[in-house]
Amino acid sequence: MVLPLNREQVGRASSWLLTNFGAEIEAAVAGKPYDKAVVCAIACKETGAYWVSRTGTLSPKALLGLQVGDASGDLEGTSRAAFPKNTQAFRDRFGEEFTAMLIAEANKARAVRGFSPRQWVYKGYGLFQYDLQHVLVDEAFFREKQWYAIGPCLARMQKVLDRTFVASGGEERGAVRRYNGTGPRAEEYADHVMTFVAWCRGKG
Repeated sequence: MVLPLNREQVGRASSWLLTNFGAEIEAAVAGKPYDKAVVCAIACKETGAYWVSRTGTLSPKALLGLQVGDASGDLEGTSRAAFPKNTQAFRDRFGEEFTAMLIAEANKARAVRGFSPRQWVYKGYGLFQYDLQHVLVDEAFFREKQWYAIGPCLARMQKVLDRTFVASGGEERGAVRRYNGTGPRAEEYADHVMTFVAWCRGKG
């Protein structure tokens, strides 16, 4: 199994998350069937490769703001079923100003990763990669750049995990797999996250 992060990186990432956002994470998992290890593991899987090496050089808020990813629908060789299928579909629905702002945010993230600018609206926002399809019912999160703060990111993650833990009957791996969907890619996602969960709990 090829993992996006190794054990040492996951340990550093988890420590950074709990040092900077421990109170918020503890509040988010209070009374839930999942714990802080699951939260940290999902953050590591979703975006850890983007930020774990930069925790010593950027402020927490700046680092949160750069967690913009997923060029599906615009990147050559990719497609996307959910809205927006591509940047033009977003522009047609929401206009040039909103589109330009999201393109600028994507290009900030691209620059830090060593990529040249593109005229693409990215589809994942925040530590847990809240999908842009939700703009249709949760426009403020994207228009107000709420992914720059941990609270709104945790709140959106909670909604999904609450639902997937119910759907899985409380079974942890099943809930994590449902967080990503169905099919082989979701199964691989669950394998990776559960490995990270074990490491965050000091096991494995």
